[in-house]
Amino acid sequence: MNPARQFECSIVIPLLAQNDRWLEQSIRSALDQTIRCEVIVVFSDDTPQSNLDTIHSLADANDNLLISRCSPTSFPKGLNIGFFAATSSRVGIVFSDDWLDPRAVELCLPYDADVVSTGHSFFAADGVTEYPEIRWIPDPIVFAQLPDLERKASYLKHFFLFRKSKLNEIGGADEAMGNFPGIDDYDMIWTLLEHHASVAFVPDSLYLIRDHEADRLTLKGREESVQGLVRILRKHRVEDAQMRELIAAHEQWYGEPVHRVYRRLRGLEK
Repeated sequence: MNPARQFECSIVIPLLAQNDRWLEQSIRSALDQTIRCEVIVVFSDDTPQSNLDTIHSLADANDNLLISRCSPTSFPKGLNIGFFAATSSRVGIVFSDDWLDPRAVELCLPYDADVVSTGHSFFAADGVTEYPEIRWIPDPIVFAQLPDLERKASYLKHFFLFRKSKLNEIGGADEAMGNFPGIDDYDMIWTLLEHHASVAFVPDSLYLIRDHEADRLTLKGREESVQGLVRILRKHRVEDAQMRELIAAHEQWYGEPVHRVYRRLRGLEK
């Protein structure tokens, strides 16, 4: 890549191990944005050779695709390696089993905010069958009325476009938190809000989630995920009574695909 080339946005894709077809779709969705982006795939010590072959093949054909290594394996560290490597002032994240609407960056960039958050849609493992009942679009009026930073942090969702200088201010993702759900879209968001990050919303579904049952961080065992949540809540000095309420609210979503939990909570299936 020409070091003098300027991008308006960098997209970070952290990679542990992934279905090769899903990984390629994820990377291509970042490469094929309507505004050309720098794309940074950060692989780990445990990334299989087939994944490495996939990303190197794409890098050979796309000079805006960079590849970095995270060692030892760490989800928050992988994010930070990508954030640090980014050469643009705005940085987004997409996970290796999800993908972006081609307009995601184009629609987010005009908003002059530290954090831009969009809506999202859920799909089955085939990437075609949508679960329309859990499609979500943000409402800035609802966000403004939320009573505290915890609820505001919970409200903000992928796709995120961050101002890199604000990520630098908080030190990026907290590597001390370990490999747990919520490091990126809960703890890091909460920390940004504590540092008075400005927020804007794009009222469109631009982040596309593959709600599958294969290995992914959100499908960790419920007990292990709760331990990670407790660490986050203690970091933000949540009192015991509120902590119990938040654990009860969050833990029902751990260990299973979102569409299945959603249907069970609404009595649509056992």
